[in-house]
Parts: sequence; structure tokens; C-alpha cells
Amino acid sequence: MSAAWLLNAQESDIANPCHCSPDVPVLEAQLEALGVFTRRIDAATLHERHPSDEEGRTCAQRLVWNLGYQAHETVVLSSESTEESQEHLNIDEQMRIVESGVIYVDVRDEQDRWLRVEGRMGDVIVIPLGIFHRVVAAASSGTTPVRVLRMQRKSVAFRPIPRSTTGLDEKLVAEAQSAREEHQFYVAHPPRDTIFGPANEVDNILVIAPRDFDATLEKVKASLKPTDVLVLLFKGTSHPKTHQSWCPPCVQIEPMVKRAVEAARQKRRVVYVQCILERSIYLGNPQYPYRVHPFVGIVSIPQLMVLRQDEDGLKELLRERTPGETCESWVANL
Repeated sequence: MSAAWLLNAQESDIANPCHCSPDVPVLEAQLEALGVFTRRIDAATLHERHPSDEEGRTCAQRLVWNLGYQAHETVVLSSESTEESQEHLNIDEQMRIVESGVIYVDVRDEQDRWLRVEGRMGDVIVIPLGIFHRVVAAASSGTTPVRVLRMQRKSVAFRPIPRSTTGLDEKLVAEAQSAREEHQFYVAHPPRDTIFGPANEVDNILVIAPRDFDATLEKVKASLKPTDVLVLLFKGTSHPKTHQSWCPPCVQIEPMVKRAVEAARQKRRVVYVQCILERSIYLGNPQYPYRVHPFVGIVSIPQLMVLRQDEDGLKELLRERTPGETCESWVANL
């Protein structure tokens, strides 16, 4: 991930790194709990034609299309930039792609402290709607072009909304308040449930991030006895309010998997593991960890895997990506 740390609020020039003494690193999980995600792309090929795009899109345009974003533009940051460097929020999810140089993306945490995320060439930083933040060109970097991808086309031009909304249009203020409340709800309701309800560490397990998958799998494997069944479902994250995944086929497959696991538990001990994928860092990302994982090897989601513990190890019974009969018929073969 991109380097991140707690910003020293006593520093007067925010274009400097502004580390605390001693330094206080910020973990990837802390940022993700705020809805801030990071990934990498090849910035050198952004404006080249994407090799597999039949419409002739560039790599940047392909990324916009993959994510379902509605607008994109380039913002040039410098020491004279003020619009991005002042504290503000956005009324839609946005992405910052660093095309060259170094930028700092500062986001407010739950204690209203600044967490600083460093972006270098090729870094992609996802900024959720409703979070107070600012984007600054590093003093060492000079002028830095940053590509802005936007979820909604609320206006033709990029328009951040400052923390103080005095004098702003009432409609814009209402949109800002709505975005702020939605973000606060997101932070207050982190993922805790699987399709079977509240997760536990025994037989209804939730893996929130790929970095936790290997350790979780090893722990589960150590608990399995011969004839036990392990069911893995890789699916898109669910909205904290609607509890519905951003991935339509994932929504379709969930009741099928639930029925199958419930039926299988009448015959065998079944450990269910649900692994959720964040849309903004999965879509259009060939290096997403589950894609390159030697055991998982995701091509698309949902992905359902059913394995049985035999005397000589785990045997794969099913690997299915399409919602349908096979998502349930495996139970008959137990």
C-alpha cells in the first residue's frame, strides 16, 4: 500500500511530510475502515490504448469504464493550488491517480485527526464521498498532474465543498450533509455479517481483506477433520444500509449458497468462509491479490469453492462462478 502516517498538526507547511516524532504509521486497515483504499497502476501507459479494449479506449478510459465512473478530468497541483489543498468533502466517490511527482492526501479520522497518505507515480487513492480531506503537492515535487475520476457528473467542473458551507447554495449544502451522513454511517457499520448472520471464528467466518486470507485459511485447515466440508464464497462487499452487494451476480448466488450450506450441514460439519471484495480496488485490477493467488485464482466474481477434508488433505469438489443449479447440487454427492 501507499505509505501513510499520522500528520503532525504542529507543522506549519503542509507541503512537507509532517511526520510526528516519533513517527506514527497508519495501517492499511485503518484507512479502509474510513473507506479510503489504495492500489497501483502503470502510470506510463495511462494514455495508451488498452490492449484488450474493443472500443479503442485508453487505459485511463478503460479504468473509468470498468468502475462505472461518469466523469474524469486532470487537476494540476502546485504550491499555488488552493481548491484541493483546503479541507473539503465530495458528494461522490472519487479517485486520484498520480501521473507523476508526489502528492499527499490527508483525510480526517473519527477523532478528527489528519491521516496522511502519500501518493507517488502510479498510486491510485480512492476517496469516499462525505469524508473531509485535502490534497497537497509535496514541496519536493513541484507541479503534479493528478487525474480525478468521479462517480457522478454533478457538474461539468470539479467542485469540492469546503467544511464551512456558509454562503453556499442550499441544494449543495443539503447534498454535502447527505454525503457526510452516509460516510459516518459507513464508518459506524463496518462489515460484521456473512449471509448467515454475525460472523464467528469457528464455522461462519468473514474475511474482510485479502491480506487476512492466508492466515485465516491455515487456521481453518488446522481445525478440519476427515469428511468436514469447507465452503468459500468470494463476493462483492455489501452496502451497510441495504446489505446488498455491488455485484449483481453475487446477489443472485447468495441464497443458493445459503440453501446448499444449510442442507450440507444436515450431513457433515461445514465451515463457511465469506471473502468480500471492494469494488474500487478489484474492478479493472489484474494484480488484485485474489486474482494472482495460487490457490484462489479468481477470474470473476462471485466465485464459490467447495472442498472436503480427506485423509490426505483437502479435495476440491466444486469451483463455480455462475449462479445456477451446480451451486446447490454438490450437496447430493456428500
